Amino acid sequence: MRATPLRESDLLVVLYTDEHGRISAVARGARRSHRRFAGALQLLVLANVQVSRGRGELWSLDAAEIECEWTQLSSDPVSVAHASYVVELVGALLPSEVPDPQALELVTGAWNSLVDGGPSAAVLRAVELALLDLAGHRPALDRCAPCGADLGGGAVFDPARGGAMCRSCAATSRGSGVQAFGEGVRAYLRAIGEAGTLPEARAVDARFPDDRIAAREAMVAMVTTLVGRPLRSLEYLGKLAAAGRREGS
Repeated sequence: MRATPLRESDLLVVLYTDEHGRISAVARGARRSHRRFAGALQLLVLANVQVSRGRGELWSLDAAEIECEWTQLSSDPVSVAHASYVVELVGALLPSEVPDPQALELVTGAWNSLVDGGPSAAVLRAVELALLDLAGHRPALDRCAPCGADLGGGAVFDPARGGAMCRSCAATSRGSGVQAFGEGVRAYLRAIGEAGTLPEARAVDARFPDDRIAAREAMVAMVTTLVGRPLRSLEYLGKLAAAGRREGS
């Protein structure tokens, strides 16, 4: 997930593992000898790792060997940004050392989707909804989060209060990220949430071409509110969009 230089020859790496969840580990000598880890400590790589408990909260990364890689995506900045965003979401939304195999499946599934069909806004929304669900913060989309009423007209999305708000409850929604939440946006997110696989979620994009931006803003506001800061990968996507590249997010 991330690697930071440590001392003269080591790396401090953050990994998401199927057995231990998200952990921080020291890879001793990784900066001096590349043979030991053989390219396994980078984005777009799934590796078999050997770790052991070190001092305090840090683990020791003893060995890593590539099992599967998606490094062919590295030539496309937008694909890399999407891949990075998925990884950053896992790190930001899920607690450390609490394993969840579904999280790892979401990451690799999103990377497979990028290889098969390129960047997709609906795939990112599907990953966001799934990870928010795993974290216990899945937003209300079809009924009012505070009162449970039907939404009807005049609904808003309030990330700080759990998602959709009916007209009555929306009267007290004033915080950052509050936005109109029309039926088209709700239908788009509902269809994504009901999709059984990421490829099925991708197909939703074509059905709702006019609702993707509003859906993105709602989900990003939800994530940002929970995390307490903007995610760097999203800022990078914004810069790419400003530079005229396709964003697909």
